[in-house]
Amino acid sequence: GSCCHQNLGDKKIFDRILELNPQLYIAGGDNMYGDFFALAPGTKEYMEGAYRGLDASQSWKKLRASVPIIATWDDHDTGENDATIINPVKDIAKDLFFKYWNIPENDPRRSRPDGGIYGSYYYNDDEHRVQVLMLDLRYNHSPYKSSGPAAALSGYDTMLSPNATILGATQWTWLEEELRKPAKVRIIMSSLQFNSLYDGSENWAVLPLEKQKMYDLIKSTGANGVFFLSGDVHYSELTKTQPAGMYPIYDVTSSGITHHEDKVSPRNNSIRVGKGWQYVNFGFIDIDWKASPVSIKLQVFGNTNGSGPNGTLTRDDAKISHTVTLDELKF
Repeated sequence: GSCCHQNLGDKKIFDRILELNPQLYIAGGDNMYGDFFALAPGTKEYMEGAYRGLDASQSWKKLRASVPIIATWDDHDTGENDATIINPVKDIAKDLFFKYWNIPENDPRRSRPDGGIYGSYYYNDDEHRVQVLMLDLRYNHSPYKSSGPAAALSGYDTMLSPNATILGATQWTWLEEELRKPAKVRIIMSSLQFNSLYDGSENWAVLPLEKQKMYDLIKSTGANGVFFLSGDVHYSELTKTQPAGMYPIYDVTSSGITHHEDKVSPRNNSIRVGKGWQYVNFGFIDIDWKASPVSIKLQVFGNTNGSGPNGTLTRDDAKISHTVTLDELKF
């Protein structure tokens, strides 16, 4: 899930998540909004208040007490709208991020040389290994050619300089090392949409050389089983691209928890699998290890009554649902 404004909505969608009995919750960024209404960076006191506002939700507190949670951030929880490396409050936001998400003092994210909060998680035994890679797309993101509220509204030009980066050199090196480690399923949490086509909005298409670098890295490491999760856009969709010389890349966008757009953007019509969902939502990943070949069901659910007892959600109530197999996600 992503895009959860502490002052919007009743957050009952977190109860919906629990109805599906998840084993893990991936907080994909904009987990709270710490900037001043996308107009100015937030202060330490304001960001602390934003986290307190999130904790005021009993539904959120229940989910947090019931399910393991891993988190990364996006612009709003770094304290600045569309934040990049020049965000003046990013280190204040980082300290609060570590505190709120209970990141241990000896965790490598606290001492990375480039300051990024990216990290990796591994689950299950060798034959069923799931790798979850939580990217940091903000701390070292190159500055846009223009910045500020006006630039965000008018759209960002593509950045074609070989020095422009989303991840930064150190995170790219870390990612290569991670993709060379053994795993059957590899989930890459990218707070911004990875597959999305360019229209001036924030996503990987604004830095096309970085996007190609990701394709090349997956190919050069021979990493099978990769797909992406994303958020940011306040609607949900599943997209699929077919890069040259490799298997198809899926990107499951689930956004937002508390607020939504009036419609699904037509930007990705040509690469979207099925229909999008424009209302509040969360994503769900279901790996069936007993299937042959192993299957991965990628779904999106809304905050609507389900077909279970007393209107609870079941796996059949998804607004978006598509199943892929590990045979499809390999070289």
